[in-house]
Amino acid sequence: MHQDKKREELEQKKEFERLQQEELFELEQEEDLSEVETEEDQQNKNLEQTQESQPIENEMERAKKRRREVIFEMALFFILGVLLGVTIKTEAVKKITIGFNDYQITKSSQKYDIAELKKALDEQAAEQAAQEQIQMENQNQPQQ
Repeated sequence: MHQDKKREELEQKKEFERLQQEELFELEQEEDLSEVETEEDQQNKNLEQTQESQPIENEMERAKKRRREVIFEMALFFILGVLLGVTIKTEAVKKITIGFNDYQITKSSQKYDIAELKKALDEQAAEQAAQEQIQMENQNQPQQ
C-alpha cells in the first residue's frame, strides 16, 4: 500500500507540473499575440500616414486611369462601328448584285390529276397485257 501512495503522489506532482507548464505556455502565447497586434497597429499607422501625404497623387492617378478607360472604351466602340458598317455594306452589295430574291429557291408548282394518273396506269396495264398475249400466241404457233 505504501508504494501505491508514492506512485499516486508522483503522478499528482507530474500532473501539477504539466498543468503549470500549460498555463505558462498560454500566457506566453497571449503575450506574443499582443506583441504582434502592436506591430500590426504600428504598420497600419505608418501606411495611413503615407496615404494621407499622397492623396493628391492618388487623385491624379485615378483621373489618368479614368481617362485611359474612357479612351479604351471609345476605341472599342469605334472598332465595333467599323465592323458593323462593313457587314451592313457587304449585305447591301449582295442584295444589289445578286438580287433580293435570287438566293431563295422557288417552288415549282406541280398539280397532280388523280383521274389522269389512273387512266395512264390502266392504259399501261392494258398494253402490257396485250403484249403478253401476243407473246403467248407467238410461242404457241411454232409448236403447232
